[in-house]
Amino acid sequence: MRSFRRTAMLFFALCTLSVTARAQGIGSLDVITETNGDIHNGTLASESFTLQAPYGAIDLPYGRIKSLFRKDETVFFTTRDGERYSGRLEKRNFTVLRPGEPFITVSSEDIAEVEFGERLWRPRGKAPLQAFEMANGDRFRGHLRTDEFMVKTETGLKTVKHNLLSRAEIAKREDASFPSIRLTFIENDKNEIDHLLNDSLTVETAFGQTLAIKTPQFATLNLANAKLKFNQPPSQDSFRDLLIGGGFGPDLVIVQGGVFRHGDLSGGGDGDEKPIRAITLASPFAIGVYEVTFEQFDLFCEATERDKPDDSGWGRGNRPVINVSWEDAQAYTDWLSQQTGQTYRLPSDTEWEYAARGGTRSRFWWGMEVGEDKANCAGCGSLWDAERTADVGRFAPNPFGLYDTAGNVFEWAADCYHDSFAQAPRNGKPLEKEGGCGKRVIRGGAWSFPPKEIRSANRWRDFPTRSSDDTGFRVLRELTPGRIPFRPSRP
Repeated sequence: MRSFRRTAMLFFALCTLSVTARAQGIGSLDVITETNGDIHNGTLASESFTLQAPYGAIDLPYGRIKSLFRKDETVFFTTRDGERYSGRLEKRNFTVLRPGEPFITVSSEDIAEVEFGERLWRPRGKAPLQAFEMANGDRFRGHLRTDEFMVKTETGLKTVKHNLLSRAEIAKREDASFPSIRLTFIENDKNEIDHLLNDSLTVETAFGQTLAIKTPQFATLNLANAKLKFNQPPSQDSFRDLLIGGGFGPDLVIVQGGVFRHGDLSGGGDGDEKPIRAITLASPFAIGVYEVTFEQFDLFCEATERDKPDDSGWGRGNRPVINVSWEDAQAYTDWLSQQTGQTYRLPSDTEWEYAARGGTRSRFWWGMEVGEDKANCAGCGSLWDAERTADVGRFAPNPFGLYDTAGNVFEWAADCYHDSFAQAPRNGKPLEKEGGCGKRVIRGGAWSFPPKEIRSANRWRDFPTRSSDDTGFRVLRELTPGRIPFRPSRP
């Protein structure tokens, strides 16, 4: 009798929770996938999920979550307004309510993925005004509660009120006692780079939790614009292909064909950038919005049981993949082709320059002078100059919507290297050599090279078997006439 009462009480409680959850706006069921492959359609009976992130414990409300994904011991949450959190999920059991079927219990350690049902979410309280991107790739909105930055300049110490700033970027240098910080002021959009002396910064999350976060764990603080999006997202015109093994390929944007002049249009270039030739690209193509990242390349390595490239101690995730050879890049594009049923490859030398220029004729796509903080190179005035790579998408995109076509890392092209453009095909196709190819073209300059080497016309070369910490790549996808690319919804 006592056992029956306990069962009845539990059933009543679960039904009440289900009704309450639906009253909060649930319009469809959650899809829960276990690590053993079992899939359940129902409602996760939990008001919140506790995640131990590297920078503190976060309690995520059920109604805010869009998806959950596990990779090894790390769980990634995406919220409905584009936030991302990662860490270890609190060990506990979850009840899954299933319509017309008995409820089941699932351990947190057995959950591989959850797609939460569509629902109407009405945020409560004051809307957060600031956005934070973390060094581990997490991103969230909230309020900075530390009133001042204490910085060390060339002339001494000073404090800077955070309400005077629109943006702050933080990077930990291996040879420095304190992290570097780039401050961007609201009044005149002026930038200055100093050393940050605050050991930690206090942040209140959108969920009302207060965290004291060590300063090296931050990447970017967007401080003045509530509508400012995270980390330069791709345009609404971008698309990506589904992978057979799960997930998506790189973000792509369509570049229309056209006629352009290929080579050193501004003067002062090297001999292998001449002669200037008129090239006709008759057909459109799709090209990577960003350089291929470690996260994307690591997925390929795991799927093909291939050794992962070294990150030089700078971190993986959203950084451009480095220490990959031309042959590695070719293997990745072949794998994408198999996974998607589309034709992926490296761009030709000509296609790369056409896309990198973005329809411009100047030395750099943004103008004749390198300026300040337009790219990552040795002398570009960025936070990562001559030190290391930056996450992809940290700088403004070119007119075609492509990021980092100047600096950050060199990018492999399909062509064999020739010391002039005299033999470059006028249709923009890759240029090969009879009897084999000694070196392949790399484009775009890198974090370790001076501004002259990040010009749109500049060309370098390397052995196809060699890898380096300054070289990665970007993919090109050929377009099939009459087939509309898939554009998934984005947060």
